[in-house]
Amino acid sequence: MKRIVSIALLVLMAAGLAVAAAAAAGCGSEEIVAPKTNIDLAKDVAAKAGVVAIETGIKAAIATDGAAPPAADAATLGSVVSPWPDNPWTMAPMKPGTEMGDYTYRNLGGVSYSLIGHLSGGEYTRP
Repeated sequence: MKRIVSIALLVLMAAGLAVAAAAAAGCGSEEIVAPKTNIDLAKDVAAKAGVVAIETGIKAAIATDGAAPPAADAATLGSVVSPWPDNPWTMAPMKPGTEMGDYTYRNLGGVSYSLIGHLSGGEYTRP
């Protein structure tokens, strides 16, 4: 009886090792991605709020001038967006760019524009 239990345990351990080895070898084509932390989520929310503040400045410029501003930065919109929002990853003022916490603005002519915030897990597009 002891011999049967010992053999069964060895077989079970071997099966467990085989499964662990297959997992370590990366069977499957999906890459394992770490889940977002609460800090990442909080920074994403702060970055979205900054993008909305910048969008509010763009809308104020459109209401005043009848056209989207040529640029959406602190120099252009700082008089209506005050204080200028900070990038939650760098703690510096948000700026045009593609890094997390930066944004991309494009004047599309007339009152049309594109504003994209860059977050930890993708993009936040306004309007």
